[in-house]
Amino acid sequence: KGAKVTFKVKVKSIKERVYPEYNDDFFKDLNMPEVDSLDKLKEEIEDSYLFTNATGMGMKPREGQTYIPDLSFFRPDLIVTDIIYSPLETKMLKMAKEAGCKTMNGMGMLLFQGAAAFELWTGKEMPVEHMKEVLNIKYD
Repeated sequence: KGAKVTFKVKVKSIKERVYPEYNDDFFKDLNMPEVDSLDKLKEEIEDSYLFTNATGMGMKPREGQTYIPDLSFFRPDLIVTDIIYSPLETKMLKMAKEAGCKTMNGMGMLLFQGAAAFELWTGKEMPVEHMKEVLNIKYD
C-alpha cells in the first residue's frame, strides 16, 4: 500500500484495445501516461525505480534490438527487468548492466507461469526451488 504504479504505454488507447472489459474505474488509480516520444520515455524512466520491458522487443525476430537508444536512459539505482527469457540477456539488459543497474531476465516469470500450469495439469505443486537451481535463477 502506498506505492505508485505507472504503466508506460507506447500505443495510444492500449487500455481500451487490450482491456475493453474494464471500465474507467478499474484504471483510475493507475498512472498510464502516453509515451509517444523518446524524450517522454526518458522522462518517465527518470521518475521510476523499476523499468520493465513487457514487449517482444529483444526476442526473435527482434533479437539484438531495443527501444532504448543509449545508456543515458539508465542510472545505477534503476532496476531493469525484461520478460524475455531467450536470449537470457537482451540488448536492453546488457545496456542496463553497463550503466550499473540491477537487472533480471524473464526466467523467473517463465518459471512461475510453468509452476501454475504444472499445478493445474497435475494437481501437485511444482518443486520451484529445485527448478530455480536447474534453471540457474538467482536474485541479487
